[in-house]
Amino acid sequence: MLRLRLPLCFLLALPLLSCQKSHVPVGASVLGEKGRDGAVAEALADPEVAATGVGIARHVLYGEPAPDTSALQALPGRRAFVCAYQERPRRLCETGVGEDLAGSFEAAAVALKERAGGKIDPDERGDIRLRFDVVTDTRDAKFKEDWDKPKGRSIATWGFFVATEEGEVSWVLPSQVLEDGLWDRKRGFKRKNVRKRLRKQNEDIGELDGSFGYQAFDTVAWIEEALPQTDPPGVFRLYRIPPYERDEATAEVMLQRMVWAADYLLSSVDAKGRIRYRYSTARDRDSSSYNVIRHAGTTYSLLQMYDRTRYEPYLEASVQAMHFLIDNHGRRDNRVGPYLPADHPDQGECLFIVSRPRSGKTEGDVHLGGAGLGLVMLDQYAEATGDTQTFLEEARGMARFIVASQKEDGEFYSFPPRHAGEKPCRDEVSPYYPGESILGLVRLYSYDPNPLWLDTAVRAADWLIDVRDKGKDESEIANDHWLMLGLSYLYLYTEDERYADHSIHICRAVEYQYEKNRKHFKKYPDFQGGYYNPPRSTPAATRGEGLGAVLETCRLAGRECGWIEELLVETVRHEMWCQYTPQSSYWMPNPAKAFGGFNGGLIDADIRNDFVQHNMSSILGLERHVLRQQGTELPGGPGWMEKRLAGTVFGGIPPEELARLRELSVAYRGATIWEKTAEP
Repeated sequence: MLRLRLPLCFLLALPLLSCQKSHVPVGASVLGEKGRDGAVAEALADPEVAATGVGIARHVLYGEPAPDTSALQALPGRRAFVCAYQERPRRLCETGVGEDLAGSFEAAAVALKERAGGKIDPDERGDIRLRFDVVTDTRDAKFKEDWDKPKGRSIATWGFFVATEEGEVSWVLPSQVLEDGLWDRKRGFKRKNVRKRLRKQNEDIGELDGSFGYQAFDTVAWIEEALPQTDPPGVFRLYRIPPYERDEATAEVMLQRMVWAADYLLSSVDAKGRIRYRYSTARDRDSSSYNVIRHAGTTYSLLQMYDRTRYEPYLEASVQAMHFLIDNHGRRDNRVGPYLPADHPDQGECLFIVSRPRSGKTEGDVHLGGAGLGLVMLDQYAEATGDTQTFLEEARGMARFIVASQKEDGEFYSFPPRHAGEKPCRDEVSPYYPGESILGLVRLYSYDPNPLWLDTAVRAADWLIDVRDKGKDESEIANDHWLMLGLSYLYLYTEDERYADHSIHICRAVEYQYEKNRKHFKKYPDFQGGYYNPPRSTPAATRGEGLGAVLETCRLAGRECGWIEELLVETVRHEMWCQYTPQSSYWMPNPAKAFGGFNGGLIDADIRNDFVQHNMSSILGLERHVLRQQGTELPGGPGWMEKRLAGTVFGGIPPEELARLRELSVAYRGATIWEKTAEP
């Protein structure tokens, strides 16, 4: 567990603030004193005013000197909540209402001190983060059914408040909807779970009616910094769970974020090479589900970060993950197709990936994407290490399988037969498997220049452009980021302007999708840079990967694409909102395990390995573009393999700098098995 301490300042036995007794019962309305909404909102947007609110809590809880509360005393006594987050108990919260806002803060802090009963130790303040919420608006609501599903974009911006006639109150703060896992993306709020959570906060509210009423309330929230440089620490504003303000997408910030993400993935690879698939941050629980295609994609991204950093444990974990995928899910046979007949000179053993059997099935499905993304993984190993031989036959086997799965018109079977000569195992079409396969083939061509690989990729790309996407405008065309990546390499080898044109056309579709959310930016500021309603991190990340690839295509084609760069920057800034950093890991039962991972989006607190993969790869693409403009060439992108084969080796990150970038990963998690393996 991370333990970051402040130097202890001297403690003074001071009296409580002059307004310590507000004489306003805790059971007053959820809002507290009404009026002056504009003044309250403006004041609570000021970090100095917010720091005063936290200072009142520190005065009450720790005996620190009382702050100047004049600014808060001039504001109405809105209801305040004060919470203490620490190792154990993880979260303690109380509420209060005063004659003015300073009184509300104090009333909440006094109630918290009384409730904590010694569980908040002033001598341990360096490991405690204090947070406050102030109510800004309320509205009456009622649970009428077993499940209630309000609009997703509003989730975690409002909480639940109930009050009894006897003056007892209970609540769920807006962010606690996600902290406690109360929101189900598919079904919404389960009434029984919300009722249980309210009683856990205060058992004295008694049994709530089946269709109980409550007040929905909005708040402004601030919390102490995770890495304080002064005593007392600074504060920053929250929105849902992450910080209210977005980070700038500077090269320094992006590199730090990527290292944290790579370290998360490193910690998720076990000794056999199996990668943790899904982790519930609220419940501190791993999912038993698994996805072999996302395993391949995750390994590919970790190899990208090995190439960027030259940090050996990233490579060691990746190699074991590659063996796990091939040894446990790889199958081999000989197959034929329109472009790989039995007498073809390149005919030979095919290698493909089989998923875990679905319920009631004895065999798993064969996904074209298993070989497609598996080949991308093997290609990335060859490029990152310069070792083009160790996995060459496996790469050729996957490539032959992809060729054998292509129809005469260039389309691929998305779910080829389980056994040679049978019918496809599923009559479905994946929008992403073809692009993955194109990327895998054309990258294999860069170090194994067999015309069959390039010709197959060209036929597939032409079918996607001329048939699947033909006539579709920006509102209809799909965000096929794997195709955008594949086209950047195809342009390198063919200089076919159609590939550049189509790449930019897909970017216009991404821009169109971005603009659809603009109307929500004012009310929901964390929508900015996001996609879908509410935004999710992986749709943003995959669009980021595609936009970065098209910037590579524009560079090769000599086209001006500044608008794509601007869109990519906004997208990456949104992505970074979804990463668990020191600032946003305060609420978890096990922040050490989650640190560095990316959640599913604004209202999905869980981590999945492909969430991390796509976001990390997207940021890597923007960083490469930014540093190229500054005169530094990073590994990756079209043409890098040719430079690698010619002897160019990127030096990675100097050990001293890498140690600094990984300092918090080590502080949170300690050494993983891969770092221990790499030790001399």
